[in-house]
Amino acid sequence: MAESVLIALLVLGLLGLGITAWVFWPAFQGAEAARRDLGTHRLAIGAWLAVIVLNALITLPLAPFLHIEQGLTAGTFLIAALSTDIPMLLVVYVRLIMPRAVTLEDLGLRPMPLDYVLRMGLATGLAGLVVIDLVGSLLSQFGLRPNQLDQFQFVLTEGPLAFAMLLIAASVIAPFVEELFFRGFLFGLYRRRQPLWVAYIASSVLFTIVHLEPMRMNPSQMAGLSVGIFMLALMLAWLYQHTGGLYPSIVAHAVNNATGLILFYAVGIR
Repeated sequence: MAESVLIALLVLGLLGLGITAWVFWPAFQGAEAARRDLGTHRLAIGAWLAVIVLNALITLPLAPFLHIEQGLTAGTFLIAALSTDIPMLLVVYVRLIMPRAVTLEDLGLRPMPLDYVLRMGLATGLAGLVVIDLVGSLLSQFGLRPNQLDQFQFVLTEGPLAFAMLLIAASVIAPFVEELFFRGFLFGLYRRRQPLWVAYIASSVLFTIVHLEPMRMNPSQMAGLSVGIFMLALMLAWLYQHTGGLYPSIVAHAVNNATGLILFYAVGIR
């Protein structure tokens, strides 16, 4: 049995490395080759899988020293967050920006009036909090408890510095990186080639899955969390589509993350 599991893991690992190589290879063949698969399912799913493979390449060698199975700490959370954010940035830069397949402006990082960015971002971020709270209340009636904040208990014992690190990682770095990857890259390029509803659903499903952690969440949490995250992803994609830029979505994402964390740390609201 152990040998079969080892062989299966080896095959999956080699397959993942092959997909990752396939994603990056066109970037070294020039702009035309790099543009060829933009907006296709194969590139979207391949890039998403490449992020997971690169994450594993970063975290697996560190796993014996981090002891994540014992629960998160400020340090292990920061490493876990960066090990996902860095691969996303790497995929966007190497696969799209470096070969000039698209520009950052094409992905939505274009100048926008600050008051418009803040107004749209704050409004959507707060609306997202209301929607997620309503969804959570409804799901709790069916025994589903979508409480993502359970894994952040460490901030209550490690103090203000741990909370500051968590807030920066989750409410500054993550919103920028995830919006660039999921809305700018996946949703933004999907809508060039696929029906708009496909862009909404596909990018939101991939965003949802990457936020689920089977090692630290029970099935009830994952089932309940999936619904809330999926709805938030749809709202962020709509905001990107409506405004034509990425900055309002980044602000909305940051508001959603920061509000939940601050309430959890300050008054214990989960």
